[in-house]
Amino acid sequence: MEFGVEHLVGTFFAVLFVVLNAGLLGTVGHVVAVVLALVAAAVVVLAYLRSRAARGSAGMFAMTRAYRVIVTVEVVALVVGIVVCGRLAPQLTVPWIVLVVGVHFLAFARWWPDGTEAAARGGRDGARAFLVIGGVMTVLAVAGGVVGILGGPASQPVAAFVAGFLTGVVMLVGLVVPAVGRLRA
Repeated sequence: MEFGVEHLVGTFFAVLFVVLNAGLLGTVGHVVAVVLALVAAAVVVLAYLRSRAARGSAGMFAMTRAYRVIVTVEVVALVVGIVVCGRLAPQLTVPWIVLVVGVHFLAFARWWPDGTEAAARGGRDGARAFLVIGGVMTVLAVAGGVVGILGGPASQPVAAFVAGFLTGVVMLVGLVVPAVGRLRA
């Protein structure tokens, strides 16, 4: 598997999900989770650098019309949802963010990869990867949302952990496993 800029972007957001939503682990657990997330990110960066050296390019993805439309809708949905959740149900903010990001991956699987350099590197496996992570994120977002709805405002840390932290962990595992394989090749 070749690693491109899209893998670095995913890694950045996965680490962010872990760092911001690991509060239920306590201070020591939070620090351990952050350190492990940073180690995982370093492995992905090394795999990217190895891929880049082999390709002789940065491996930038094509910003097609579909990509721009999907990301624009995502940004608008994030901003509106964060404002609404912040005012009405703050415990649903993280699940909302994860839901929107998960749905954006599902949209990528359908409309973006065909004909892009990312798809050329990963074939339809790129679309399959978007489907898997989008599906998992959507399920975790719904689970966190259910926790938030049933538990009310006091459930915010649990809802954030279920939707945010677990999403970050899943994303990092999904990135690190092929990164280790790339480094071994």
